Formats: sequence, C-alpha cells, structure tokens
Amino acid sequence: MSHQPRNTVSSGTVLAILAALSWGMSTVMSKGVLDAFAPIFLLVVQLAASVTCLWVMVYVRKKPSQPLSFRTVARFAALGLLEPGLAYLLELIGLEHTQASTSTLILSTESLMIMALSALLFGERLSVRFVLLSLLAVGGLYLALGASVADASSKAMWGNALVFAGSACAALYVVLSARIAADADPITIVAWQQTVALGFALLMLPFEWMWRPASHSLPTAPELWLLAASSGVVQYALAFSLYMAALRIISASVAGSFLNLVPLFGFVGASVFLHEAISWQLLLGATITVAAVTLINAGF
Repeated sequence: MSHQPRNTVSSGTVLAILAALSWGMSTVMSKGVLDAFAPIFLLVVQLAASVTCLWVMVYVRKKPSQPLSFRTVARFAALGLLEPGLAYLLELIGLEHTQASTSTLILSTESLMIMALSALLFGERLSVRFVLLSLLAVGGLYLALGASVADASSKAMWGNALVFAGSACAALYVVLSARIAADADPITIVAWQQTVALGFALLMLPFEWMWRPASHSLPTAPELWLLAASSGVVQYALAFSLYMAALRIISASVAGSFLNLVPLFGFVGASVFLHEAISWQLLLGATITVAAVTLINAGF
C-alpha cells in the first residue's frame, strides 16, 4: 500500500486552510465596503473582478482538454444563476443588516442543507445520527443568534434570514452540480458559471437603482474600489482555486473538514478589522454548531 509523502500531504493541508481563510475573510471584506456600495452593485464589482481573473487563469494555463460542447457549457453555466448569482445576492443583502461573524457562522451550516436537500430531492436516507447532530447544530445557532431570533421586527433577524436563504441556494447548487458528470477543467466551468452570474447581477442592478435611488452615488476613494474588487477575487477566484488545488493532494473528506475553520477566521477578522463585539453567547453557540457540523462531516 502506497502512502503520500508527508510534505505533500502538508502542502494540501496548507492549501485547504488558506481556502478557508479566504472564504472567512472575504465576508469581512464585503461587510467592510457595504457602507459605500449597495449590495447588488457590490456583487457586480466582485464578479467582474473574479471573472476577469478566472478567464486570465484559463488562458494562461491553457490546459489541454477536449472542447466543451454547447450543451455541457449551458448545463454547468446555468447553475451559476444559483451560485454565485442568487446565493451571494441574497447573502450580500442580508450581510448589510447583520454582523460578518454571524454571517460566517450561518454559512457554515451549508453542509447540513446539502444533505437535507439530497434527501428531499433524490430520496437519500438520513441517519438518526445526522438528525440528532443537525438538531444540536440548529440549537447552537439559536443560542448564537440570540436576540435577533426572538425579535422578528429586527433588521438583524431579516438579515440572518436572507443569509440562510443564500446558503440554501448554494447548497442546492452543490446538490445539482453533483448530478452532472463532466471531465472538463473545473476552473473553466467556474469561469462560465461566474460569467452567467455576472450577467444575472447586471440584470438585477436596475431594480436596485429603483429600490434605492441613493445607490447611484458611488464612492470616490480608490481604496474602496480596490477593496471591493479584491473581496470578489478572494471569495470567488482565489478561494476556489486554492480548494481545488488542495483536492488534488488530499481527499475531499479531509479538505472539507478544514472548511469548519471558516467561522473561526470570520470571527477573528470581524473582531480585528470591523471591531464587532463577540459575546460569550455567540462563541458558545458557534462552538456547539461548528462541533456538530464537524462530527457530521467526519462521519463519527
């Protein structure tokens, strides 16, 4: 039985951790510029930067592969309407009304939604262990979200609900993607998906202008534009590329386990850069939720 060299496995671990760091910090970066950018316009800026980066990567790599048929491109690209299209549109609108730390915690439950949707749509059986740990995770979320759950009139409550809805769209994207087999280069597929998502965001932009006329006034500070564009590259292009690189070295189950670090990085980033208050109630609830999700993903 052959074993991978220790240094190879270590590099895969580093790549997976860097992917989790990118996803955790990108939420903090997005929250940091939402005061200057309306949510849908921010999504346009982020996707434009990411799409440019991805297509440059596709061109530079010039990975030899069979040409993709129009049908294959269309099937995968259409999923871009779900993620990052609708998923991140809802999450950015929700993030405007809730904390970055809370948002990253909610997003960590995506794996639960993936399993639940697989059972609902395709009849996959859920174990008793999964149900019990899911209830524990939901209980931890309820504790972490605190007063915003109890107060149905609060903006934070509706912000959290929109982030949940965005996470559900992302989970549906994963479930449907798993049903489409293709040997195509994943970077190329994601480039097509994000291009479709960019088109969707551009179509939604006039509705934001009608809904929020003040969104026509754009920031003049170059550093805000740089941060907005960078957040898109980090969240959509860099994080995915790092994660795909990790999957070439370590197993999907091992790489996926490191995604449970996303809320931790989000908490630290929100506290350091956004000066968000992290209460003991939030930390305790987050610990319960992340522990339950980790146990589900690990299969214990």
